[in-house]
Amino acid sequence: MTDKHNQPEKDRDIIEAIRLRDRKVFETLYKTYYTGLYTLSYRYVGQHEIAEEMVNDVFISIWHKADHIQIESSMKNYLIRSVINTSLNYIKKEKGSTKKQEKYGLDNSETEELTDSRYEEQENLLLRLEKALELLPPQCKKVMMMSRFEKMKQQEIADSLNISIKTVKNHLTYGFARLRQVLAVGTALLIIIISAAIAVLK
Repeated sequence: MTDKHNQPEKDRDIIEAIRLRDRKVFETLYKTYYTGLYTLSYRYVGQHEIAEEMVNDVFISIWHKADHIQIESSMKNYLIRSVINTSLNYIKKEKGSTKKQEKYGLDNSETEELTDSRYEEQENLLLRLEKALELLPPQCKKVMMMSRFEKMKQQEIADSLNISIKTVKNHLTYGFARLRQVLAVGTALLIIIISAAIAVLK
């Protein structure tokens, strides 16, 4: 009972820690909720890779927009609402379906403006990522670039490089593990770094 009473305060502490760029807190949040949110998104989009992308997009948004996030009930409810919203927006965009969007009445109009300091931060992350990618074996680097930067699906990568999907997955597994090691970050922060790099390159 005490834990429930203190939960809103704990959630506010989490957001405050993320505002201060506390990587450990962010990683813990990611690991705590990722599986459940992934399962939720998959029920809507019906594709494993897309569900993974939807959940990662939500966490990327939290990292970049922590200054503007207000937790009304709980962090868990906020994450669930955000994942549903993001998944429905995907359905609306890719499949032209508006029924689920109208049913939940969710809004995704919030936008983000990058400050000069945030842009410099992204450029630094890009340089770090480029150096880390150079340490990967050539084929592994190519698979990572095609998957994360060119947004190609695993089957498309396999067909393009004339390798099996299992080999693609092995390259991705090794690539992520190696990048986490070199950059000294967890999975969630690595996703943020890659997202920031893509934003700079656009």
